[in-house]
Amino acid sequence: MLKFKVVIPFVLGLFIWQGVAEAASISTRVRVLESKVSKQDKKIKLSERSRRAQEIKVDKSLAQVHALEKKVEGLLKAAKSSKKIKRRSTDKRYAFP
Repeated sequence: MLKFKVVIPFVLGLFIWQGVAEAASISTRVRVLESKVSKQDKKIKLSERSRRAQEIKVDKSLAQVHALEKKVEGLLKAAKSSKKIKRRSTDKRYAFP
């Protein structure tokens, strides 16, 4: 009888302690996973900011390139028109006898 009085509470205590240990283990795992997710989230946000900054820089550079292309086209048109003016300004009346 004494054995039952000692063994039964001991076995019940082990079952309860096992449940507590499993809950603590799950809690620890959850904390570890939350930490990993938090680190990944920070890395993703940092890379997103970096990508946006690079995108803005590329857009500005592209706008500068387009502006330079327009200037070059304008200079080419001006050069062509000045050549036409020079050709027209020559007097061709006495070119052939």
